[in-house]
Amino acid sequence: MSKIDYQDLSAKIMDNIGGVKNVKTVTHCVTRLRFYLHDRNIAEDSEIKKLPGVLGVVYGNGQYQIILGEHLFNVYDNIVKNYSVETEDAIDENLDEDLVQSSEKKNFKYYFSKVILFMGQAMTPFITVVYGAGMLRVVLSLVSYFAPAAAESSTYQLFDFMPILVAYGTSKVLKANPAFSIAMAAALLYPNFIAMMEAGEAVTMMKLPVYLTTYGSTLLPGIFSAILVAYLEKLFYKIIPGMLRSVFAPLCVFLIGYPLTVLVLGPAGAVVGSWIVKAIVFIQAHVGGFAPGIIAATHPFLVMMGVNMLMVAPMTELLTRVGSDNVFRPGWILHNISEGGACFAVAARTKDKDMRMAALSAGIGAIVSGVSEPALYGVNLRLRKPMIGLVLGGFIGGSVAGFMGAKAFSMGYSSILGVVIFEKTIAAII
Repeated sequence: MSKIDYQDLSAKIMDNIGGVKNVKTVTHCVTRLRFYLHDRNIAEDSEIKKLPGVLGVVYGNGQYQIILGEHLFNVYDNIVKNYSVETEDAIDENLDEDLVQSSEKKNFKYYFSKVILFMGQAMTPFITVVYGAGMLRVVLSLVSYFAPAAAESSTYQLFDFMPILVAYGTSKVLKANPAFSIAMAAALLYPNFIAMMEAGEAVTMMKLPVYLTTYGSTLLPGIFSAILVAYLEKLFYKIIPGMLRSVFAPLCVFLIGYPLTVLVLGPAGAVVGSWIVKAIVFIQAHVGGFAPGIIAATHPFLVMMGVNMLMVAPMTELLTRVGSDNVFRPGWILHNISEGGACFAVAARTKDKDMRMAALSAGIGAIVSGVSEPALYGVNLRLRKPMIGLVLGGFIGGSVAGFMGAKAFSMGYSSILGVVIFEKTIAAII
């Protein structure tokens, strides 16, 4: 591939988005340069798409996103160095905006995207930690031949702390004090509380019956309680006079928040979580092994619509409550492998040297690193025909894995390196 002049590319990007005066802030994820613009209509989409190294342009949820793949960090560094633009922290690949920044019409689509974004941001700390544990399990499994005991993973122990991790993420999204939400979630995991829940005897609080259940490895109770605590914090810090605020505001947060969490929100989250799992099991009972195939075939379209994070919550509930995931992770891995396979087919047939190198690079990235956007936007969607092979390959591969009983037993990651998490069912995925 011909060498790209990143300084020149950065300059042309800035010119075509309207210059510094049109930029509110700039940030990035793994593959995309993300601008908040004062006027999105000034940006010249068609001109930016023609620039060398640019894989595509997407606008959604208030962000102008330029897909750069492997060229991202060089371009971002040049923009920050050479232009007086305000920057924001790097964000997760799948999260499209800050919840408070958007000029979209507030219709059903607007609120739906808000919910998906909120769930994704709230779960990011948990997913990051458990992904790390899952990949550690991969590494340990590779050396288990020489040291069998090394393959024992702490992944499931981390699931026990899920309410605390998602509560922390939720409070950060709502710009609240994480200490309140963490303390509330930790109270649900306190050994004495767990002992009362597991004893099976009737428990009351303020003469009201307490729903007997435990909250380790649950997702929604931590999110619900954190939302409540965030709003209580804002309320009491606003209405309590300054000289009394530091003592009585935290007191009121816990006096009101804890009973509501134990009596209402905790049980509600546990019940809704069980409904999600039952719904997944019901759907799978009717489509059988086709479930992972459907996930793999539809995933590229979910990515393009920006709602791929929709699947994270039900996947997490399924894994934590059932102990394995035979729907989402098999589908996601087979999708990435299909993305890579389509890129390799393009590399084998094209006569364009630059496209061949781009396709090989994107294909390897999709399969080995689990990052599929360069493959999707830079090769398969751009050429269109490979999309047919991508969708069919994902559906067939996912369905075969489903009927062969592929099950992921920890969170892991959607790359070929993560197949070890399928343990005894690994043959179904490879």
